[in-house]
Amino acid sequence: MSSEEALRAKLAPQQIRLTLAFAGLFQMTHEMIKSSVLEDVKGFYGHSPLDKGEWLYGEDAYKREVLALSPGKPFQASLMWLANAGAISEAQVSRLEEVYSHRHELTHELGRILIDVNATPDYTLFIDAVRILRDIHRFWIQVEKDLGTFDQHGDVDIDQVQTGPMMLLELCLQACLADLPGPAESPPA
Repeated sequence: MSSEEALRAKLAPQQIRLTLAFAGLFQMTHEMIKSSVLEDVKGFYGHSPLDKGEWLYGEDAYKREVLALSPGKPFQASLMWLANAGAISEAQVSRLEEVYSHRHELTHELGRILIDVNATPDYTLFIDAVRILRDIHRFWIQVEKDLGTFDQHGDVDIDQVQTGPMMLLELCLQACLADLPGPAESPPA
């Protein structure tokens, strides 16, 4: 394919829509990860997200057991806490650095990605980000089960429980995938 043909394919409306949708999904997934890492760990220690957010209890324990893991870097400290708790692996912690970097690229260099025939979104990184998010949510569901939250429902299989954010992400994914050409259709030229 000539460079002109490659550019025409890159600028096809369907390809632009796909790239824009992917960038939005990636951004949304990153924000969900950030919230689940930062806010849910704080919530576990007694921070209330309501109104302006305040500590109901546990602020000292949070500082000592979480923030001390990576002083001055609450996200990194919370990731380390989650890894220590078995929610995610060390490899997943490292992979989230790549997720953040790609999110930054998709957000701040989207114009270049849309027109540069050599720039493509990292779909594998997105799949890994969704898997990591699912693992974090699975961890929090297990915490809720251990606390007795699901006792009134009998024996609950935590792999069958889906959080609101994961349902929203799945809905958005389905909406984006619905517009992709099927196997019988040809990709944009």
